Amino acid sequence: MTNHLISVLVENKPGVLARISSMFARRGFNIHSLAVGPTSDPDMSRMTVVVDA
Repeated sequence: MTNHLISVLVENKPGVLARISSMFARRGFNIHSLAVGPTSDPDMSRMTVVVDA
Protein backbone atom coordinates (compact mmCIF):
# COMPACT_ATOMS: atom_id res chain seq x y z
CA MET A 1 0.00 0.00 0.00
CA THR A 2 1.25 3.49 -0.84
CA ASN A 3 1.36 6.29 1.73
CA HIS A 4 0.74 9.90 0.75
CA LEU A 5 1.69 12.89 2.90
CA ILE A 6 -0.59 15.93 2.66
CA SER A 7 0.13 19.21 4.43
CA VAL A 8 -2.51 21.95 4.42
CA LEU A 9 -3.29 25.22 6.15
CA VAL A 10 -6.70 25.17 7.81
CA GLU A 11 -8.77 27.59 9.83
CA ASN A 12 -8.15 27.27 13.56
CA LYS A 13 -11.75 26.74 14.64
CA PRO A 14 -13.97 23.94 15.97
CA GLY A 15 -15.15 21.33 13.47
CA VAL A 16 -12.29 21.58 10.97
CA LEU A 17 -10.72 18.26 12.02
CA ALA A 18 -14.09 16.50 11.67
CA ARG A 19 -14.61 17.97 8.19
CA ILE A 20 -11.14 16.94 7.00
CA SER A 21 -11.36 13.40 8.41
CA SER A 22 -14.84 12.84 6.95
CA MET A 23 -13.60 14.05 3.56
CA PHE A 24 -10.94 11.31 3.56
CA ALA A 25 -13.43 8.71 4.84
CA ARG A 26 -15.94 9.48 2.06
CA ARG A 27 -13.20 8.84 -0.50
CA GLY A 28 -12.19 5.55 1.13
CA PHE A 29 -8.77 6.68 2.40
CA ASN A 30 -7.44 5.38 5.72
CA ILE A 31 -5.72 8.03 7.86
CA HIS A 32 -2.41 6.54 8.99
CA SER A 33 -1.31 9.55 11.04
CA LEU A 34 -2.35 13.14 11.63
CA ALA A 35 -0.62 16.09 13.28
CA VAL A 36 -1.79 19.66 13.80
CA GLY A 37 0.42 22.56 14.79
CA PRO A 38 0.32 26.34 15.10
CA THR A 39 1.42 28.84 12.45
CA SER A 40 2.52 32.44 12.74
CA ASP A 41 -1.14 33.39 12.14
CA PRO A 42 -3.21 32.43 15.22
CA ASP A 43 -6.30 32.04 13.02
CA MET A 44 -4.64 29.25 10.97
CA SER A 45 -3.13 25.83 11.78
CA ARG A 46 -0.97 23.49 9.72
CA MET A 47 -2.44 20.01 9.41
CA THR A 48 -0.22 17.17 8.18
CA VAL A 49 -1.99 13.94 7.24
CA VAL A 50 -0.52 10.63 6.08
CA VAL A 51 -3.06 8.45 4.27
CA ASP A 52 -2.98 4.92 2.89
CA ALA A 53 -4.24 4.90 -0.67
